[in-house]
Amino acid sequence: MHDLIIIGGGVAGMTAAIYAARSGLSTLIIEKAGFGGQAALTAKIENYPSYKEIEGWQLAADVKAQVDALGVESRSADVTGLSKENDSFTVSTDTEHYQAKAVIIANGVRRRELGIPGEDAFRGRGVSWCAVCDGGFFRGKKVAVIGAGNSALGDAIYLSNLCEEVYLIFRREYPTATKSYLDQLEKIGNIRLIPRRIPIEIKGGFAVGSLTVKNIDTDEESELAVSGVFEAIGLIPDNELFKELAELDDHGYILTDAEMRTKTPGLFAAGDTRQKSLRQIVTACSDGAQAATAAHEYLKLGKCE
Repeated sequence: MHDLIIIGGGVAGMTAAIYAARSGLSTLIIEKAGFGGQAALTAKIENYPSYKEIEGWQLAADVKAQVDALGVESRSADVTGLSKENDSFTVSTDTEHYQAKAVIIANGVRRRELGIPGEDAFRGRGVSWCAVCDGGFFRGKKVAVIGAGNSALGDAIYLSNLCEEVYLIFRREYPTATKSYLDQLEKIGNIRLIPRRIPIEIKGGFAVGSLTVKNIDTDEESELAVSGVFEAIGLIPDNELFKELAELDDHGYILTDAEMRTKTPGLFAAGDTRQKSLRQIVTACSDGAQAATAAHEYLKLGKCE
């Protein structure tokens, strides 16, 4: 029996683990993939206080090192269930079951998919959701990035250092990213903007060979010869597993109060998984710190007994 189990090892979950450990709580953090979440998949981070610029994987690694130094237990597993009986939570995974007096859900979000022909067929063979992870496979080649926001432009800028040419495809007239990304974009010569287009099919043999796009004004279709397609069209929560214990909004995000409490006593949520207006590393840190503090108060006051 742990005092606290944290589901998810992104920045929010790891920050919660730091605050929980410093409060003296026996803490277990469960992460199904790599620790660091979306931050670890970001090429460069330029809006985190105290760093003018830092690579995402490095920031994630630094936070994880701090978690480990505090003696927090970590497990790599896929959470498959969450239940509460009396005042004890059971977190089920694909390997075993764990119990705790309180739980913080910090499972983040997953990348949205296009849902077009060829996407599944070429998954891992040219279709990717992580430029930082897979960009090296496309060195000297032509690739497409789908999206117009900060994530898409960040991916395109990162890939421009590796690839011969990067096509940035989006349905709007102009990218929607912030000025800092747009300023960088103007200085790069091998990123080609393709506005008012939507991808409709990915083709190839063993691997991706081309991307078919459609002009949304004329319905005219054209084919781009690319070796890779990187999707950056948004993020969606994955919270169906928790809907019995945590109330979800219409988009699937967990509803909490200002102290990260859900509708179930002893259950908290932090980071991108919860309903909020700004999803950034600094707000993930804030959520994690608040959730761990609220969990400590819950346990200290004996509300779990």
